[in-house]
Amino acid sequence: MNKDSRPGFVDVADLNGLFNPRGIIFVGKIDEHPDQIKRAHRFGLPICYVNPKPRPAPSGDPVFASLAEVPEGYDLAIIRVAAPRVAAAVEDCARGGIDKMIVFSSGFSEAGEEGRALEAGLDEVVRRTGVALIGPNTAENALEPIPLPEGHRGGKIGLITHSGGQGRAIIEGTAIGAGFSRWVALGNEVGVDLADMINYFAHDPDTAVIAAYVEGIKNGPKLRAALAAANKADKPVVMLKIGASKKGAEMAASHTGHLSGADAPVNGLFAQHGVARVQDIDELVEVANLFAHMPKTSGTRSVIYSYSGANVAIMSEAADAAGIDIPVLGAETQAKLAELMPPNLRLSNPIDNGGQFSMLEPMEVRTRLLDIAMADPVADLMIFGISAAGPTPGNVFSEELLAWAPTADKPVLAVYSSPQSEAQSLKNAVRSGVAVFRSFRGCFQALGAYERYQAARKTFRDRPDLSAPIDAEARAALGRPGVMPAGDAARLLTGAGIDMAGERLAATRDEAVAAAAALGWPVAMKLMSQAFPHKSDVGLLMLDIEDEGGAGAVYDELIARAKALDPKAKIDGVLVQEQVGEGVEMIVGLTEDPILGPSLTIGAGGIYAEIMADVSVRPLPVDAADIDEMIDTLKVARLLEGARGAEPADRKAFVDLVLKVAALAQSAGGAIAELDLNPVIVRPDRAVAVDALIVAAPGPDN
Repeated sequence: MNKDSRPGFVDVADLNGLFNPRGIIFVGKIDEHPDQIKRAHRFGLPICYVNPKPRPAPSGDPVFASLAEVPEGYDLAIIRVAAPRVAAAVEDCARGGIDKMIVFSSGFSEAGEEGRALEAGLDEVVRRTGVALIGPNTAENALEPIPLPEGHRGGKIGLITHSGGQGRAIIEGTAIGAGFSRWVALGNEVGVDLADMINYFAHDPDTAVIAAYVEGIKNGPKLRAALAAANKADKPVVMLKIGASKKGAEMAASHTGHLSGADAPVNGLFAQHGVARVQDIDELVEVANLFAHMPKTSGTRSVIYSYSGANVAIMSEAADAAGIDIPVLGAETQAKLAELMPPNLRLSNPIDNGGQFSMLEPMEVRTRLLDIAMADPVADLMIFGISAAGPTPGNVFSEELLAWAPTADKPVLAVYSSPQSEAQSLKNAVRSGVAVFRSFRGCFQALGAYERYQAARKTFRDRPDLSAPIDAEARAALGRPGVMPAGDAARLLTGAGIDMAGERLAATRDEAVAAAAALGWPVAMKLMSQAFPHKSDVGLLMLDIEDEGGAGAVYDELIARAKALDPKAKIDGVLVQEQVGEGVEMIVGLTEDPILGPSLTIGAGGIYAEIMADVSVRPLPVDAADIDEMIDTLKVARLLEGARGAEPADRKAFVDLVLKVAALAQSAGGAIAELDLNPVIVRPDRAVAVDALIVAAPGPDN
């Protein structure tokens, strides 16, 4: 069985045992250098060494020749032997009753083909023995206590990384007031993986927010379940995911494959579960730290407060760019502020105190101003803007924050934008216990992420399984890999309840004329051949055919044109199709993501689908609410509403059609590699698929 199909999570109790051992066995190298010995003892736990060539340890800790000699009281093994010996060491530990391990050793899949083979062998041992193992190619940082910054008052962040180096940079976020419950570097994820740790932190009472630096996803369904667990626990997930690749999209035969992109299903999954996806390490730290300091529910209407007119101007523009409201304070509030402040200063919001106010007025007056501003009903939170590290006015202004923020009954944030990292004003901001940002833009971007999460958390829900039995004929068609013949595709789609334009396949000129007359004028005609999956691109689709003479002439022209394009192409005939009429042209598609499984794409369709690239993607399962949310993200949504005096299109019928496509994909169980309905014409009275392309997935032997 493939690792990615391994069901279930590593038990939370097992992970608690791994992170809180009674004693540690170092399997392999005996530490000799004083720094190594100090590092081995940094956990404050009893330690021993197991080495087949035992010798006294310079630290005085016991050394044993085998695990069988280790006494009771040691329940975590940290394995530091060479990669070819790791699997045997894990097996020995499991046999000896040690079922929790961290594999420090490197030289596995990150090291080439030989390392991948070693990793496959280790994976087999881990699955067979059921041990809780972190690694290989990781460090033992999961056991490290992370000191909280002075004055910390927020929740704590549970941090997951694939890279030890990036993780170390992230936990240095304590310098801006971030607090961490634990940091776990997963390495190559042979045992404990990303989903296991998200699930663990979802159940950890000491963790309020989950943050992750992710280089790849190995198990899509398990990750979905873990994100659902975080949603149920009401814990935000902030993720920096790198490694997006367009190669898979380039290999796709359908429009949908090109439009969705290799990372689009991941973005869709994150949208369903409210994951805040960030772009760099700084943003990961600041967004997670904001979430940890904010209440479960709060508005983001911000009062901006600083001692510099330039500061408040920059902050106002940054707020506007992020869509954060800076409301005007009420007239009563402004009148009260005017009694305290020097004349000719801005009081409506942003508030510019001019600097002299902070330097000359006693703290009692300065904090009274803050109480008045925050008491205004339009204020959800306050942001202090500090841009200078010098003793005046930066330090003096930061003293207001330090004195007042711990008593405020609404959230308070601080932006410290000076490059100097050792300044007293930054230390004061951190000691105040608020979330601190190093740029005005970063602050408001984080508030935007928080606002989006607040909207998403109202929509968290389980999605139904829409699958239904597929008849034998359809199953047989899906069992033949490659582009599905048009007739088989039409039968499969109509059998799923999808409204298809009326059509008949003609093998001769006379059949084409008869078919057109039976369907009713006007008609469309297209050349049918697997050699030409996109007919309009090569001139093999003709519209507005209005009489028998035209139908016969178009039949001849299509056959001639196809032979000229590819003399060896197998021609199945000419499809004569009901011409549905005008409406909004949409595309509906499916692709099979290797990690997340079938993914649904909808967007602007027709011949300009790829040029417009106006699409939304979600991995399955989805429900009708998902599809409505997807439509709302599209520019073409305005056309469905009836732009420029046009009659509104039947959005409900389109949602119903898309839902049936999703149900077909789930019913097919991975047998559909790609599906395009393009265009789906959405009229005021119906949504009808005009053209279909289905690619059946290769079977296990193909």
